[in-house]
Amino acid sequence: MQKNFKYHVGRYTLIFSLILIILCVVGVWLLYDLYTGGFISAWFASVVVALILLMVLSVPRRISIIGNAIEIQCVSDITEIQIDEIEYIRLIPRKRLSWIIPIFGVMGFFGYYGKFFDVKRFRIVTLYASEWSNFVDIRTYNGSHTYISCREAEALIDTIKQIQQQIAQQSEEASAEASMD
Repeated sequence: MQKNFKYHVGRYTLIFSLILIILCVVGVWLLYDLYTGGFISAWFASVVVALILLMVLSVPRRISIIGNAIEIQCVSDITEIQIDEIEYIRLIPRKRLSWIIPIFGVMGFFGYYGKFFDVKRFRIVTLYASEWSNFVDIRTYNGSHTYISCREAEALIDTIKQIQQQIAQQSEEASAEASMD
């Protein structure tokens, strides 16, 4: 069974991203104009381009449920969460994320992704969002929290819960067969 849920970039995120790109281009141009193409302007332009490319490589594209795993697919990375390791999955309100700050992540450049610190709950969360709404909290048995945004959040949660029930039934059947032997 394979089911895909696409990320949709929100209007605020898109506007913020375009403003950030324009500011970077203007900054590079001003530095180039002020220093007439010297070492500082070349260094700054290289750093800005490298940072933008690194951020683009981490932009989340799609959530796929493949077999017994959830894959959060970014441009160059795939994060996999085994469904049988999920303790709970639920919707969370957007105001709950007002207390998170980035540790190693991006806030607003074509999405929100990376490692963040939840100040109110004093824990580290992994965030994959392309808009600041429709959040799903996935907690695994080892205590890791992953927040993802998905416009079809309820369908995603229902699909994962159905797969969890199927896994539970299969394990019960396997244990019943093992006890009969």
